[in-house]
Amino acid sequence: MTYGLISLLPLQVARLFRLVHIVEPVLLDEPARKTWVLLVRGRRFTKILRDEQVLSPHILRPIDQSSPRPLRFPSKRAAEGHARSAGLMPPKTSWSVRES
Repeated sequence: MTYGLISLLPLQVARLFRLVHIVEPVLLDEPARKTWVLLVRGRRFTKILRDEQVLSPHILRPIDQSSPRPLRFPSKRAAEGHARSAGLMPPKTSWSVRES
């Protein structure tokens, strides 16, 4: 499937009005390497979280800085961690432990 991008600010506004149902990490369909993105499923829309531009003259950018692209993560765990730190997913409340 092909989805459009959504920035963090409109996503937070949509969450405020309870238009977002779930934010989940999904594997991007690229044959070159495994990359995870955050898929936002809401009321009548499904979008991928967009990578925000860092505005600094000292950062070297090998690709065009104005081109929109999804926010990519190397693993599912990293994507979930970012979503939890941004308040997009509920915090983890339980952990499994090994009984000895």
